[in-house]
Amino acid sequence: MNVTSKKLNILFFITASCYLIALSFTPYYMDFACKVLPIVVLLVLSISHFEGNKRMLICSALIASGIGDVLLALPIENSFIFGLGSFLIAQLIYSISFFKLRAHGKVSKPRIALAIGVVFFAGIMANHILPETAELLIPVGIYLTVITIMVLNALLFNMPTSTVVGAFFFIVSDSLLAQSIFKTPVELSAHWVMFTYYAAQFFIVNGMREQLSPIKLPNP
Repeated sequence: MNVTSKKLNILFFITASCYLIALSFTPYYMDFACKVLPIVVLLVLSISHFEGNKRMLICSALIASGIGDVLLALPIENSFIFGLGSFLIAQLIYSISFFKLRAHGKVSKPRIALAIGVVFFAGIMANHILPETAELLIPVGIYLTVITIMVLNALLFNMPTSTVVGAFFFIVSDSLLAQSIFKTPVELSAHWVMFTYYAAQFFIVNGMREQLSPIKLPNP
């Protein structure tokens, strides 16, 4: 990791920490700008360190995520459905990027086991959440399917371990958010949702940076 990467990662941690601390004081003026700033830092990191298709895909996913962050934070009608749509696009782009940038080789048994676990978890969440979504049943169901595919792609296309960790953080973050909106929120749910969300984006982006060097695949 070069000096610029380290500085940008430090800036990411600072901006993410500031927003997590400021969550206790929301809503406040321009809170959406504070919320999206860590993603902007990752966008700068991606522009600086990726090239070609990788840059286009990762930056597009981050931009869609940033738009989703802003939409969810704004007090506008249908902000949730608009934000959900933006994050749906982000998950689709991440899924496509994992497929296009996949590392060829045998998938390890632990990854296959984790993939099976993800499918079971998605089924449990669908049974737990979807009956409570009312008119949002279809969009939430589609999103659940797409984010599950994103995590499976990270596992089965031999993405770097850090990227897989990020994908898992994403599904944890969205599960906490769904629980908070459609069921009973856990204590400090907003903080946990944003902490796991920032962790997801950080690990996905920095994991993809590992592909700038040859990926070491697990032994058959």
